[in-house]
Amino acid sequence: MAIVSSDRSLRRFGQVFDSCAPAYDEVRRSYPPAFVDAAIERGGLVPGSRVLEVGCGTGKLTELLAGRGLVIDAVDPGPNMIDVARKRVGETDRVRFHLGRFEELPLEDRVFDGAFSATAFHWIEPEIGWQKVARHLKPGGLFGLLAHVGIRNEGRDEAEAAFHEVLEKHAPEAAASVQAVRDLDTILAGVDERRGNVSQVWDWLMADGRHGLAVDEAAELFEDVELATVVMNIEHTADESQALFRTTSLYFQIDPERREAFEADDRRVIESFGGTVKFSMAAVLVTALRRGSSTSS
Repeated sequence: MAIVSSDRSLRRFGQVFDSCAPAYDEVRRSYPPAFVDAAIERGGLVPGSRVLEVGCGTGKLTELLAGRGLVIDAVDPGPNMIDVARKRVGETDRVRFHLGRFEELPLEDRVFDGAFSATAFHWIEPEIGWQKVARHLKPGGLFGLLAHVGIRNEGRDEAEAAFHEVLEKHAPEAAASVQAVRDLDTILAGVDERRGNVSQVWDWLMADGRHGLAVDEAAELFEDVELATVVMNIEHTADESQALFRTTSLYFQIDPERREAFEADDRRVIESFGGTVKFSMAAVLVTALRRGSSTSS
């Protein structure tokens, strides 16, 4: 399912993940190492290049970046997330963690060769985030955005509808903002239509309109938007499915007093479809370059 509500109040759920940091780290997927290599090549980054990571979470992308010799300033508002990330990357002088909201943290301007954000930038206030990333990058610096996006699988339509019924029963307000995921061709066509503005591309990929990420200014800040995708077919047991769901913002939109009943009904749905959940997902990488004009914002 993809949430497509334009209600920006959803951004208040951006910090709920800190309460489940160890579980988040256990069940959330990392990112294709080839994506990191492609972004590094596109940005002309080399060992020792200084990069900014917005919303490092439990450090899965941080670990990949540090492993390639990049020097990282990693920002996250969650102390528990940063604790897990520190343990993941180990003792290294390549990573400096900053606890706080990216929108508010003072960071140096025009010093970073690249910036990255993995499954996090949709929680940043767009009126601040795009401009702030651009301000911290050197002219020509790379901005790489990574996430996992649901892909429609026609064989799953009936199961998707059954899940929606359960969600509507226990969290009707949340269910009202959910619609079926899109097929890959639709997603790619939407990206092509929006390539002139990286914020519009990212807004489209993150379920068009969910977080209101598009700002006109981004078209003047970044150029040469490119997309890479890797599609995966995944199968989860009921336990695995529910463990993953408990680390999503949608789960936190369910009244705590309703969550146990929701999970019981959800488990019955999964059992009725053979005891496993099958779905398709695309890992996506969007890259853009900071415009090089010395007069840019």
